[in-house]
Amino acid sequence: MFIQVEATDDPARLRFLPGQTVLERGTLDVHDAAGAARSPLATRLFGVEEVASLSLGPDYIEITKSGGEWPQLKPALLTIIMQHFLSKAPVLSAPPPAAGSLEADPAARVMEALRLVIDPELGYNIVDLGLVYDVSVADGAATISMTTTTRGCPATDYLRNGAHNAAEGIPGVTGVEVDLTYDPPWTPGMMSPEAKLHFGVTE
Repeated sequence: MFIQVEATDDPARLRFLPGQTVLERGTLDVHDAAGAARSPLATRLFGVEEVASLSLGPDYIEITKSGGEWPQLKPALLTIIMQHFLSKAPVLSAPPPAAGSLEADPAARVMEALRLVIDPELGYNIVDLGLVYDVSVADGAATISMTTTTRGCPATDYLRNGAHNAAEGIPGVTGVEVDLTYDPPWTPGMMSPEAKLHFGVTE
């Protein structure tokens, strides 16, 4: 996958062209991490500290930085964009379920939102990878118990922040706590049937 990068009239903003459709209709302007909750791609991009705002269009992603230099920032941004599109994850989250449906349960909705958090090393969502052990919501406070595939995983902070941001965007959730645990330690057997099929896990 080749992603073209274009300069704009603002030196703090770059345009990334992934060579495929980004949004089917219209544009989406995002100015903070809370606003990024509608889009798993935007949520991942806001995981880069220097990202100040971004705009998603029909075939482009424009990113405005708050600091740093583009030569140092571009590799991380290009990696996120490439991994997102290769994972086939949606650019926009599905609309919230109707009130009264089973999916309207806050814990269930948080769990569904966590499916939009993609492990950058495996390119698959953390729920089907079996990295999310438990989700509970009480009086608006969400608690997520999760793990990583290995201790000291370099993506630990990225995954924890991604889970926090995904849950924070759920209506009715007023606070989020992400507890990282290695008890029990993760094994490939914890993957969902779909993930096992994807990775060729036979156990």
